[in-house]
Amino acid sequence: MDSSTSSQCKEIEKAVVGALELSKLTGSRAYERYTGPQIRKLYEKKQDIYNETERISLVSSFMASVFIGGYASIDETDAAGMNLIDIREHV
Repeated sequence: MDSSTSSQCKEIEKAVVGALELSKLTGSRAYERYTGPQIRKLYEKKQDIYNETERISLVSSFMASVFIGGYASIDETDAAGMNLIDIREHV
């Protein structure tokens, strides 16, 4: 129930000309709990930590990473729930 990224959500939606366009691009509008706005907040508020971060993983891929002994890919559905994928192009 984190609402600390409201301003980042608004910025993300504004960058693509609104919530409707963002939902067409990524599958949903920006929500405060999504990883995309959370990453943006980290970048804006604690850039030194962001710059020192090699990779950001989701909890859903963390255990898979432990089991394979390396980084597990993020599922496309997880990426859509992060506002970090173009659902038409799958990138």
